[in-house]
Amino acid sequence: MGDLYRASHPARFIYLCKSSGLLAKGMRGGALKADVFVSADREWMDFAVEHGLVAADQVSSLGGNTLVVATPKNSPMQRLDWPELASDKVTAILIGDPSTAPFGRHAKEALEASGLWDRVKHKIQTRKNIELLADSLGTSSPNTVGILFKTNLTDQLRQLHTVDKKLHQPIRYYMAPLRASTGNADVTDFLKFVQGQAVSEIFQAEGFDVSAP
Repeated sequence: MGDLYRASHPARFIYLCKSSGLLAKGMRGGALKADVFVSADREWMDFAVEHGLVAADQVSSLGGNTLVVATPKNSPMQRLDWPELASDKVTAILIGDPSTAPFGRHAKEALEASGLWDRVKHKIQTRKNIELLADSLGTSSPNTVGILFKTNLTDQLRQLHTVDKKLHQPIRYYMAPLRASTGNADVTDFLKFVQGQAVSEIFQAEGFDVSAP
């Protein structure tokens, strides 16, 4: 989005890429300064609203995503049914930290809803953010799998399974300007740009669900 915007606007972007929870907590504590907050779920955007970081009426939805199970590209596994996460075929399961990373919380929700959590929790290894998990999974042993968003799959990973959406809360991305940036013409212009057709088409091409409310 930033590169596309800069092609026609004189703007400079600094990206802070961490889990939504770490970003929200960092902004609340004053360790992080930002103009726009993008959260991978409603929970951390609500946290930002409750702590006065953003205004509720300024929050907009960017779309949705899908949770998948993946393995290193060199793994012999070609597909995996969800219950097989508890089998000997899988020795380790990488997920995001459920306390701060939305993709990790959704993974835990799905495992709990299907009755698998207690059977696989000894295999669980957590990562702080989704990029770190994808990189780590790509160099893991062939019997390791990871649960992550579909749009974060890399060339080093192979998708094995799509997680049933009924097993977890809806996956939605939300965006809002920080209160400190309210009234900033550049920020306002960028937010309008993100809601436009050009960005929507990019999101759709990258695999996001732009029809999500």
